[in-house]
Amino acid sequence: MAKRWTVKHWIFFFVAAAWAISSASAQTFSSGSTGADGALDLTAGDQTVSLPDSGILNYTTVNIPSGRRLTFTPNLQNTPVVMLAQGDVSVAGTIDVSAQDSIPGPGGFYGGDFNNPGFGPGGGTAASPNGQWVGPLSLVPIIGGSGAAGAPYSNCAYRGGAGGGAIVIASSGSITVSGGWILASRTNRLDGLHCWAAMGAPGAIRLVANSITVSQYNGYSWCNLDASLLRLEAPLGYVNAAPNCGTSPVVSTINPLITPSNPPTIAFSSIGNYPVPSYSGSSFSSIDLMLPSQLSDPIPVVVQGTNVPVGSTVTISFSGSTGATSTTATLSGTTASSTATLYIAGLNRSTSVVTYLFVLTTFDPTLISNNVQHVGPNAVSTVELASAPGMKTKYRFLRRNGSEVSLSDVPAGLRRAFGL
Repeated sequence: MAKRWTVKHWIFFFVAAAWAISSASAQTFSSGSTGADGALDLTAGDQTVSLPDSGILNYTTVNIPSGRRLTFTPNLQNTPVVMLAQGDVSVAGTIDVSAQDSIPGPGGFYGGDFNNPGFGPGGGTAASPNGQWVGPLSLVPIIGGSGAAGAPYSNCAYRGGAGGGAIVIASSGSITVSGGWILASRTNRLDGLHCWAAMGAPGAIRLVANSITVSQYNGYSWCNLDASLLRLEAPLGYVNAAPNCGTSPVVSTINPLITPSNPPTIAFSSIGNYPVPSYSGSSFSSIDLMLPSQLSDPIPVVVQGTNVPVGSTVTISFSGSTGATSTTATLSGTTASSTATLYIAGLNRSTSVVTYLFVLTTFDPTLISNNVQHVGPNAVSTVELASAPGMKTKYRFLRRNGSEVSLSDVPAGLRRAFGL
């Protein structure tokens, strides 16, 4: 009897151990949330959250009850929303990063003015006026929808429709959308003269957790998740998503990279010893930095590099000041943080002229990635970084002859180094 009991005991032990191992293997993803923003609970009413400069919110848990709505005030850089949670995320109400009238959602793009193309990589044009969503299918980095082209009629005053925003929700526990909505919808415009403008593109939604459940409201075929691209990431077998109207979600195992890991950037730090404001580039209708006329040439310009190889050559180009000149310089410091000081002269000092500055640097891609194709028609010889005050760094990958390699032909390891 004792021996038989011992056998049963060990059988139970092995079953329990197997269950524990299985359970543990399913609970391996960590969102990285610091919990600094506490618990987000909308039980008491709707809430609008102001996005920090990074766009990243660090919660302990998230609860959006039925009938409640969570919206966001965009930051000056109009970054996408990144919600990180240490615990579970429950959405029975609405999380909304949609465009509102002519204003894009966080991470989305404006429509164009009269007869002008929309903003964003898929901005509408005269030939194809509706905005398109253009971005990496991995949603790393995530991007919102592009704006539509402006109406080609002089009596239609409004912009083209704005693009929907973009949102990542990552939980170390579970994400449950139970009869609720996560919306990254687009808009079009209708003015008082009944002139319909073209439509912006819906944005993007990415959910990452150890388990994801999306159930529709009382079985109706309404859009629980409204976006151009939906991505649901959880361990194999831990995504339970009802069919969604419109775009079918991409179901994938977890990519632990929630936001790009510090890709190389170049930016203006100061001009004439005046700091370049953080809100620079947020509007083409306002001046970012007005320098006093007493400044004498040459004017120092300090440029900041992040994760750019030390020793990279930096140059400045101009638009709006014919004949202006600039010295060149090399970045010094550390790879994590480097600076270069250049000197510009000959800027047009007329109050009726606005000068645009652009900073550019190039370097050998092998300095930041070992996975670089050295031979063949798509071998990347040089990486080019360019930026204007307040604007995100843009990248180009160049062949030895100076022609550009399309992003789809750039080696995957090099793309990852740039968060692409």
